[in-house]
Formats: sequence, structure tokens, C-alpha cells
Amino acid sequence: MRILIVEDDSAIVELVSLCLKVSWPDARIIFTGLVEEGIELAEKENPDLIILDLGLPDKSGLELLKEVRQTSSVPVIILTVRDEESDVVRGLELGADDYITKPFRQMEFVSRAKALLRRQHVSDGSTPVTIGPFHFSASRRQVSCGGHSIKLTTTEGKILYCLAQNNGKPVSHQALAITIWGELVPDAANSIRVHIRNLRQKLAEIGVKDSVVTKSGTGYFLKK
Repeated sequence: MRILIVEDDSAIVELVSLCLKVSWPDARIIFTGLVEEGIELAEKENPDLIILDLGLPDKSGLELLKEVRQTSSVPVIILTVRDEESDVVRGLELGADDYITKPFRQMEFVSRAKALLRRQHVSDGSTPVTIGPFHFSASRRQVSCGGHSIKLTTTEGKILYCLAQNNGKPVSHQALAITIWGELVPDAANSIRVHIRNLRQKLAEIGVKDSVVTKSGTGYFLKK
């Protein structure tokens, strides 16, 4: 297990490392306070998880996120003091799998990290599956439809796979939260809304428009 922490506050690095070591005593913690070095470490070390701050000395952490998402689907958790909705939306739009604000609750943080890694491990051990018009790769992050292929983030892949499995039946925000994080989490509906919007955009790019439908007051379903 290799975990990359990109954070310039040494106290936060120490706290996050301690939290993670409780669950993964043998985990190798790699850390840096700079975006440029973080990009290099992400490529060199091939981490299993990235914990990313946004307010870093050299550049915004979003620059690292954009670079990583060009070549990797490694789970990324943004951990930052920025709690504006625009920052949350931007982070999730660029491919972050989760967004947690400081100060954070340690047990919740670890739980959400474990959920991402657990589901990453489960999906990586799966086999390719075809559901309706969608063909999912073993990781569920590469999806093809009608001869066109799209690359999804880990979270987007989970959502689309869950919706496809339910065969046109509405899936609640609560059910999607459990699919993504393994449990109900605060502000789940808002985070899911951003992931749904990103998923719709990617499906539209291959000509699959208006396939993910909002069920008012309930959740979402995949149009047959």
C-alpha cells in the first residue's frame, strides 16, 4: 500500500499519516508540500491513494489533479480548508473521488478512504461485464457503448455501473452514497450531483444523451 500526501502543513501530514497507519500499519506514506514534486511522485511511485490539499505554495492542488487524471484513475481525496461550493464542484469536476474539508473528523476520513480503496480493489478483481448497451472493463472505469469508448473516474464508473444494474429503476441518493463510499456521508447528495453531471457530459460526448435521468426527490435512473 502506497499513499501519497500532497500537503504543506506538517501537522496535517502527521495527523493524516497517523490516521492511515491505524488501518494500514504497513502502508508506505509518501509526502510533499509542492505540486510539481507531487506530480513526479505520482508518476514514479504509482500510489494506491492520493490525499491532496488545494492551497499549496507553488501551485493549486487542482493542477496536480488535472495532471494525474490524464494518465491515472488512482483514487484522489481532496482535503482542504476551502468549503465554498464552487471549490467542491471544481474539484469533483476535475476527477477527485471525494472532497473533505478541514477540520475533519478522523474516523470519518479513514472510513471514506477505506471505502474508496476497498471498492477499487473489488473492481480491479472483477471481470468485464456487458449490461444493456454498456460494456464495462474489469475496473468499471473504461466503458464502451455503440463502438465508442469513454474513460471514467472510479466514482463515475461505480455510479454508471450501479444505475445500469438497476435496469431503469430509480436509485436513491442514499443507495448511491453506499455504492461510492460504503456508508452514508454528509452532503452526499451534493457530491453525487456533481459526479452525475460529469457522467452525463462524458456520455453526451459519445452520443448517449439524456440517458441519466433525475427522479425528483428520489435519485437517478438510467433510461432504457
